[in-house]
Amino acid sequence: MKMKKLLSLVLVLGFLVSCGGRIPSPQTAHGKVQKYFQKYGKRYKNSDFGQHKLERVEISSVQEIQKNMAEAEAFAYLADGVVYKVRVILRKKTFGWKVISWETLGKA
Repeated sequence: MKMKKLLSLVLVLGFLVSCGGRIPSPQTAHGKVQKYFQKYGKRYKNSDFGQHKLERVEISSVQEIQKNMAEAEAFAYLADGVVYKVRVILRKKTFGWKVISWETLGKA
């Protein structure tokens, strides 16, 4: 009897874990990208992100590259009016998504 309960509990937990998304939601990607560029601006003061405050980030698309890895295309709006189109690569770690690389696709 205990073995059946344990087995069913393991199956239910496995099902719940497997239902987690393979890509981050746009809200999650927005939070990660915005926080990343704010930290980037503090670390690299001579960059555009360091010289001009980041006003907002808009996520245009999120796509899966492979399992536990996603690509987000976003627009980063700076305080001086410059808008950068950026591609950000996110990797799913144990405790959520993490930015591992990014590149500018030009000024929008």
